[in-house]
Amino acid sequence: MAIPHSTRRKLVLILGILPLLFSCSGSASVDKRNPSAENTEPLSGASLYLQHCAICHGEDGKLGASGAKDLTMSKLDSNQVVQMIKKGKNAMPPMKELLETEENIGLVVSHLMKFRK
Repeated sequence: MAIPHSTRRKLVLILGILPLLFSCSGSASVDKRNPSAENTEPLSGASLYLQHCAICHGEDGKLGASGAKDLTMSKLDSNQVVQMIKKGKNAMPPMKELLETEENIGLVVSHLMKFRK
């Protein structure tokens, strides 16, 4: 039985988007119920940024997907950036839960400040 062309296109689109959705929801969390599941590799601002932010802002902070701001042009100070990360704004969701700790947020902010011209 042949699949109609429009159905085939929808299926291809859905299958193409699914990996993207699951990659955005990933987290570098440690399973607190299982101490042996701890990640011994220290997190860096760059790795956290790539995992949680680069999908919209790009690896270099200039992508601007989904209305994301060009981070190289930002005039926000580090305290304002922390608040933006924690609370989100417009299309950007709050990232506090994904980044999990104040230390991780600080690492991301330090990494972001390197993008500035």
